[in-house]
Amino acid sequence: MSQDGRDTQANPVSEDGRKPEIKHMEGGRTFNEAHRLEELAPVQSALRPEQAEALLSISALLNRDLNPGRVLYGLISQIKALFHADRVGVFLRQNLMADNEGGLKLDLGPIVCAASLGLSDEYLAAIIAFYENKEFRHLQNLRRPVYIANAQADARLNGLRSLNKQEGFQSVLTLPLLNRENLIGVLDLYHDQARVYSSDEIRLLAIFANQAALSITNARLYEESRRRELDSTRLSEAGRIFNSSLKLREVLHNIALASMKILGNSVMIFIVQDGTVTATPILWDSEIEAPGTIKKVSPLRTTHPIQPGEGAVGKTLQSGVPFFLTERRDILKATAFTRPDEEVNSLVCVPLKAYGKTIGVLASYQITYGSDEVEPLEKRHMALATQLADRAAIAIQNARLYEAEKREQRAKDEFLSLISHELRTPLTSIKGYNHLLYKRLDIITPLEPEEQFKVMDGLRHYTEVIGTQIDRLQSLVEELTSISHIETGKLELKITNIELVSIVQDQIERMEQEFKLARQPRIRHQFELKAVPQIIQANVDPMALSRVVRNLLSNAVKFSPKGGVVRVRVQRGSDETYITVQDEGIGMPLDVQERIFERFYKVNSHPNRANGLGLGLYISKHLIEGMGGRIKVESSEGVGSTFTISLPHIPANPKIET
Repeated sequence: MSQDGRDTQANPVSEDGRKPEIKHMEGGRTFNEAHRLEELAPVQSALRPEQAEALLSISALLNRDLNPGRVLYGLISQIKALFHADRVGVFLRQNLMADNEGGLKLDLGPIVCAASLGLSDEYLAAIIAFYENKEFRHLQNLRRPVYIANAQADARLNGLRSLNKQEGFQSVLTLPLLNRENLIGVLDLYHDQARVYSSDEIRLLAIFANQAALSITNARLYEESRRRELDSTRLSEAGRIFNSSLKLREVLHNIALASMKILGNSVMIFIVQDGTVTATPILWDSEIEAPGTIKKVSPLRTTHPIQPGEGAVGKTLQSGVPFFLTERRDILKATAFTRPDEEVNSLVCVPLKAYGKTIGVLASYQITYGSDEVEPLEKRHMALATQLADRAAIAIQNARLYEAEKREQRAKDEFLSLISHELRTPLTSIKGYNHLLYKRLDIITPLEPEEQFKVMDGLRHYTEVIGTQIDRLQSLVEELTSISHIETGKLELKITNIELVSIVQDQIERMEQEFKLARQPRIRHQFELKAVPQIIQANVDPMALSRVVRNLLSNAVKFSPKGGVVRVRVQRGSDETYITVQDEGIGMPLDVQERIFERFYKVNSHPNRANGLGLGLYISKHLIEGMGGRIKVESSEGVGSTFTISLPHIPANPKIET
């Protein structure tokens, strides 16, 4: 630069005064690693007063502001004006990480444009890729300013030359931003005309760049500290809110609100139901508004339960580790709850772990609807999501335990009510018929023999009714005893080899006999028994199997209010022996079929649902399983139900347990 301040041309030379030797790589690619970037020309001239004053002002700005955005834009604005640059860009590593000793924070992760003036989006994308590919590592080793005199023709900028020409700039000065010998980024100055810097300018710019690097690092550390403090505050507040209620619906709602405040703008919660391995979607929420052309649709009704290993949620469920995606195509492929028109740009799935067990998955994601203003989630959000999920899982599990305890208490209260009802009914009947029996005995002696015979016939009926009610009481006592043995693991069965058809036939005859004893108009039920072959043997507890068959026959009658045929089949298959009881009754929906074998569960659609304790099928299931078999149900509403008992074949040399 001349004394009057005008730019002059100079050819860059090395520090020893010689021009650097230039070697081309084969195929017209870039220079070899030793001479990829030129040395700067040490042109001797004094720094102008206004430049020195501006640098002092910039130095003061860098030292007093801890906002990284203001620091960067203040920096590039001053530099652009001070050195008459036509464009300026600052490129930094995206993330911060502590060094091995937990001290200095190092910039890691992908390179991003932190601030720019005058550079197009197309060029920014190209230069970032250029730095990411290899140039940033070379600058880390070089650690000094680099000058490119002709950015439109220099072979070292292979891949960028045509774009540089399109942008219209001629020369580029790259200043490394160093903090304790660590390259945290670069500052690029672009000139539309050739611009050569003096050695004083270069030296002061290098000092200034190092100071700027320190200031930028401090600002980013301060911002990171504030962000962590804010995240910590939000997590603490979320934990407090999560534990403020023991109602599962309220807890889930609070988790959704906290997730959308701390993580993505949309959230989906999956819970593993007791006794299953699948994760059922139970909550969805999104705070982003859909454009007028797009309908906002909840995915809860269309998302099926997720199997372990299925998609992003299933993999998180199976592995117990977070899952992170940023490619829209991958997100659509890995999730069943996102749609193409939502244009999700990032997703994180984290496991909900409580007391050492994975109870579900929390999925947080960013719906954009095509907007560039919605920033994608970053990898750092996985740690934040995990901390949130840990607090959420404990709150969910506590709420589930509380509600399970309430259901258990309600079941106990209902059980006691049912017991009272079930005991009161036969006792009332026994008491009434016993009173009638007593009164008839008083008048039987003075009667004529023919009249005595009629009275005796009535007395015989009374005793039969009393006997039936006593059997009913005995059955209730047996149910209570059986459930006690099942719950305590003390269920004992006496297994013996016995013929099955006779057991089934005996229970059918008992049911028909009870119909005759009723002596009142009733809806007709017919029993149809078929056996293939006629004699089929199995290793079972005869009393336990009789009890199960009687329960199935009783249910078939109870749930066939219009009568019909109850078809019973005993059949020997290739691997197992089957006993099926099929009715023509009201049937059951699928959700009832899934719960029919639960303790105390009663089908509410039955008109006489107050009858029974809701223990028959629960006990039957455990009795059959105790004999090595299985029991299942198939049903259609309005068509009827079919219960099937599967028993193992008798081994060649059966060992009978007693």
